[in-house]
Amino acid sequence: MAVTFLNLLDKFRPHKLYKPSPFIGIFSFCVLALFWFSIIYGATTTATVLFAKFIPELLEGQGFIALAQVVRYLAPLITVMVLIPANATFLVLNERKILALLTVRCGPDRVGPNGFLQTIADAVKLLFKEDITPKGADKLLFTLAPVIFFGPTTIAFLPILSVATGNFGPFLSCDLSTGILFIMAVSSIPVLGLVLGGWASNNKYSLIGGLRSAAQSISYEIPMVLTVISMIVLTGSINLKEISDNQTGGLLHWNIFAAGNIHLLLNLFPLGSKSIIGLYGLILFAICCILFLIYIISACAEVNRIPFDLPEAESELVSGYNTEFTGMKFALFFLAEYTALFIICCLASILFFGGGHLPVSSGTEGKIIEMLSTSQLGNLSWLLPSVTLMLKAYVLIFVSVWVRATLPRLRYDQLMSFGWKYLIPLSLVNIFIVAILKSIKI
Repeated sequence: MAVTFLNLLDKFRPHKLYKPSPFIGIFSFCVLALFWFSIIYGATTTATVLFAKFIPELLEGQGFIALAQVVRYLAPLITVMVLIPANATFLVLNERKILALLTVRCGPDRVGPNGFLQTIADAVKLLFKEDITPKGADKLLFTLAPVIFFGPTTIAFLPILSVATGNFGPFLSCDLSTGILFIMAVSSIPVLGLVLGGWASNNKYSLIGGLRSAAQSISYEIPMVLTVISMIVLTGSINLKEISDNQTGGLLHWNIFAAGNIHLLLNLFPLGSKSIIGLYGLILFAICCILFLIYIISACAEVNRIPFDLPEAESELVSGYNTEFTGMKFALFFLAEYTALFIICCLASILFFGGGHLPVSSGTEGKIIEMLSTSQLGNLSWLLPSVTLMLKAYVLIFVSVWVRATLPRLRYDQLMSFGWKYLIPLSLVNIFIVAILKSIKI
């Protein structure tokens, strides 16, 4: 009887029921991503147009001029508040699908065609779950912790809108002259929410997770900020829009390629009187690549991505700082984590990969923008930089998921040693070398 039952189960093993080609899985994922991309853009554009154009014009027609101006200035904030939940919902599904492809699994495929409504179902479930406060917890801090974690993450995205829209219309107010410093300052606040959440939960595992998060944030925020300072010295600006615009003209003008000086490498061949110029270009190219690696490693540690997810560490701390959180409080932590990942990838795209500019010549890009600005649907010049920046950010997010599927979690002592013994000294050396290179006139 038992053998018969086991044989029956063997006939219904998932690997026998589902044997799609990897290309079919990749194609279905691309269709799903395109669908979600359309939803994100549609919802964000609709909200922006309503608050930047239609509602202000309606109020002005009724004589409420001052109120119309207030609504128009609120358009960037409304854009962020619509974009972040929609984008985070997609990123959760994106990660689960990519992990399934990389580990030869099916992934979520029950709710909606190809599972594209799975995270919406999860969000609805969390919305209606009971909000539980543990016995002995500090109720005020326990409630404030997710808000402190989520709020600054939302505000930190505002300066990126100036690059994503090309300072179009109401988004001109997002063009801060100190954009990078603003993001760095605001991004250092969310760790307080993790520490408060861990302490207020009255749970030893949550407390350990919160303390780990504080130590990890301090350790890896230093090399990340030092790397950003090196890029500021290299580019000569702390304005995100200026840094992005300085990389126009094609792929070889991006900062990752020796800050647009990659052509200096041609002076290495053949060897001659100009070899010193080629050596300068080679050192600058190597420094830019190292700066990118330090930034992306430190940023992943800042947002607790594997292999740096020690504050959560399910195998050690159950779920770390968010063990006792349920319902929407848990959802806020989730939203903030994926939004922080999206922000660091957008910032990496701006600092190293041309921001909102295509890897084509300035003339070709100018023609595309001119065509969009004179379209029958109105001025759509903002569409090109926003789509370009988001696609670059999504590529980096894919790399982070790939790393998660590949690398195991580090031990805590390895995590701290790597930050203090290697990344911080290397970052200081890089600043010194960048300062010397900038002082040399080529």
